[in-house]
Amino acid sequence: MESWRNSVLLESVLKALHTVASRRTSMRTADETIGASIKTLEKKYDFLKYINMGKNASQEGFAISISPQIESISKERLGKAIEALIRVVYNDVGNDAGLYFVTELKENTAENITTMIQNLDVDLSQIQLEQHYAYRRRERKKKIEKMARTGKLDSKKPENLLGYTWDSISGWRHEPNSKYCTLYDKQGRVIDRLNLNRIIKNYVEKLSGYVDVDPREIEQQTKIYEKEYELLKLMLERDMDAETAQHKLRVSREQLNNMIRKLSEMEMLQYVSFDTLEITETGIGFISRKEDEKKKD
Repeated sequence: MESWRNSVLLESVLKALHTVASRRTSMRTADETIGASIKTLEKKYDFLKYINMGKNASQEGFAISISPQIESISKERLGKAIEALIRVVYNDVGNDAGLYFVTELKENTAENITTMIQNLDVDLSQIQLEQHYAYRRRERKKKIEKMARTGKLDSKKPENLLGYTWDSISGWRHEPNSKYCTLYDKQGRVIDRLNLNRIIKNYVEKLSGYVDVDPREIEQQTKIYEKEYELLKLMLERDMDAETAQHKLRVSREQLNNMIRKLSEMEMLQYVSFDTLEITETGIGFISRKEDEKKKD
């Protein structure tokens, strides 16, 4: 297998990210977003401190210099950092990122570099698929938010969040040495990819002590603290991954997991797939009531 220096791989990804982000927003926003993303991820991937960014002499782009010290980093760690970087930049760009962010990213990266990145277990197809589901969730979120503002939220059974049922599935396949299982419809098209780690964890957690909470007793039984409420508001405004949520809320991964567990038990959040969370109608209704109370105060 052809191998590339860590600095070459990382520089190629950064330049492609900058090109796509600057098209969707602006050159300045792209600079700030990528710079902030690198700083955020340095806490977990300290070798990202070896990256220096700045404008080039022509002012038509930005220059990257990467210390040779990064060559000693394992390909496994580099791959995880690259995937995290793509996700954080995409989420920070927000709604401007568009539905085909990863498609454009691959188009702006040399084919051999893209292949090498994927060989580092960076699942670009999974990230791309998540974008499509995120778009669907954003549209549904807009609809629910409008219902909350107009007071038309009710207790009817919510619509199918997945967009398909078991009857729609003709088969599934687990790729060797992969944590994902791919589902196919009756026309042989991919309709979803499930994270097996999340499936197993979800199964064990639910059967070992899941507590069902009556939504009508939520406010009487439990209190939402400041960070939990802030998380709900953030999720109502935008789609985020765990890295971005930690950065915005300034909490550890363990603290974030505890917040998610608490809000899930209160039915403020729910899993729409085995590794994707969405704020529920109960959560949006709660925010709506609290914001109304603030206005009255």
